[in-house]
Amino acid sequence: MAKAIQAHLDLGKKLLETCPYSTQLRISVAPLIPGVEDILAAGDTSVLSQATSGSGPSLGIFAAAQKRLVERAQKAKKKGRPKDEPAPPKKNLYVNNINSQRVHDCFRSLYGQDDVDLEHEDILASGSSDVRLPPEVDVTQAFEVASSLDMQHLDLGRTHLANLKFVEDMHALTHLNLNNNLVGDSGVEILFDSLAKANSTLVHVSLSSNNIGDVGAETIANTLPNLPRLTSLELCDNFIQERGSVAIAEAVGQVPPNDEQIEEQPALPPLPLLSIDLRGNKTRYIGAMRWAEVIVSHPKLQFLCLAQNELGMMNSDSFMALVYAAVASVALSVLDLRDNFPAGPGGGTTGPPPERVLQELLSDLPQGEFDENDVKQAVFIRRQRSGGDRKGRQPQQAHGGSRQH
Repeated sequence: MAKAIQAHLDLGKKLLETCPYSTQLRISVAPLIPGVEDILAAGDTSVLSQATSGSGPSLGIFAAAQKRLVERAQKAKKKGRPKDEPAPPKKNLYVNNINSQRVHDCFRSLYGQDDVDLEHEDILASGSSDVRLPPEVDVTQAFEVASSLDMQHLDLGRTHLANLKFVEDMHALTHLNLNNNLVGDSGVEILFDSLAKANSTLVHVSLSSNNIGDVGAETIANTLPNLPRLTSLELCDNFIQERGSVAIAEAVGQVPPNDEQIEEQPALPPLPLLSIDLRGNKTRYIGAMRWAEVIVSHPKLQFLCLAQNELGMMNSDSFMALVYAAVASVALSVLDLRDNFPAGPGGGTTGPPPERVLQELLSDLPQGEFDENDVKQAVFIRRQRSGGDRKGRQPQQAHGGSRQH
């Protein structure tokens, strides 16, 4: 099986090497989606035809598979509701498409996943895939020829990336999506060291759900200055805690650690990051305070997500500091802080800020700058800029006092 898969990848590389230099070459590898086996097995003579423009469906078998998956998901959702109950309204508060990252995810580009009609979990339910790419398979050759590489739900790990250190040319690669794998801290070290060594021109990296901890986060932070074109980074649903989150914040802001600040050392300009997504980690109080210090002065950071990061489990200080920093920021447009406060008895679930925190926020925020309904969900989307002084409240230092809620 490993030899057959390797031969397929080798042929794919030869095909892409014949394409014109200016062609966008996107490679997606993912498990077969249950329920569309017959469609894909039928084959498609239009695979190399020109793709449709805009956000319309793909041609041929993918359009058919897409249609069936959407219909199946809609039937399942309707079946789970009482007949007299209308479908619950779904509204995306925002769409983060910095660097066109959404079109470099196969669950969107091939199967039409748009986060409204169809979600990732509708296509590939948790635990439904039992695909394990054999460890002998070398996927690193794809880094040499692809402009976009998307490989998900394959249990990719350190072994699969071992030969990446021998790949010297990755000039074409701009988007890398390795979500839902097992890269881990050791795999992150190989990946980012190799990207830096090859002088990669990547603009977007996604490594969500990859068992990455503080060690891996620190590796990423140390490598960021060597990836000058990288402007969006997604690390959702990993195991990054305060130390790792602080390291990334300090790298993005190019600020020395609090215990190593040297007055004689010249200040470095912040890295040109536009988007950071750390949803589903454990940034907590210390990490959040450091992020507040960074975003209040970063000239380019437009999007920051720290949802589900246990910011408000003990008090609301770091949560409030982040909001006030966002108000003062000249660049930040979206700050997502959902599900950071205890909800219900026992503290096993998280939810929006308590009422008294919301009341304080709503009284302090600039009039008309943020939607009140968004604020109640702890999402701060700048709808417009109010005039006057933009300094706002400054974030407190991490060693400051706490206000209990």
